[in-house]
Amino acid sequence: MDPRVLRRKIIRTASGCFHKNGIKATSMNSISEALHISKRTLYQVFLSKSELLEACVSFQIEKSRKQIEEKCRTLNCLEAIVYLNYQTFALSGILSADFCREIVKYPEALALFSREYREPLHEKCASLFREAQQKKLIQPESNFELAFMFFENTLLYALFAPYEEPKRALTYSNAVLTYLAGVCTAEGRKVLHCMAASGELQPAG
Repeated sequence: MDPRVLRRKIIRTASGCFHKNGIKATSMNSISEALHISKRTLYQVFLSKSELLEACVSFQIEKSRKQIEEKCRTLNCLEAIVYLNYQTFALSGILSADFCREIVKYPEALALFSREYREPLHEKCASLFREAQQKKLIQPESNFELAFMFFENTLLYALFAPYEEPKRALTYSNAVLTYLAGVCTAEGRKVLHCMAASGELQPAG
């Protein structure tokens, strides 16, 4: 098998194992069994579970960022803020609670997530927030950093809330839309209302 094809196959399979079972419960042995390859072959491509985990995190980040970039081109700035937050929820939604709790024990992977996903996300959202203020969709005195902090904290709450997935998604979407409605102008609230009524953007996990 072409080494590049094998690497991609390992990353996709390992991502599914990590996300479904958590990091601790996923061993290199279980990954090799899922792939029907030997552990030796697996270790020839990735020297350790930590290295493989970082590759998996990078893979999911790149996939999510591409989706955000492509979709945001078709949306106005306020719609894009909502979509960006929903897509972050969707990325988190494919991760198990165990995965999210355990990744803090892998500082390299956590730093990778912050550097390649959270920081660009923060920058993109800040730019959209400023644009919405310039277009008089968000009140000029509204503070973006407070908004971003709210979005992050709400995401963490929704991720670990003791609800089934549909209710967690609904809780998160309602919180995001309610917060934005509070900082929007009357014109911005019209945009939010039309967006919610259309049902086009949903925080699918």
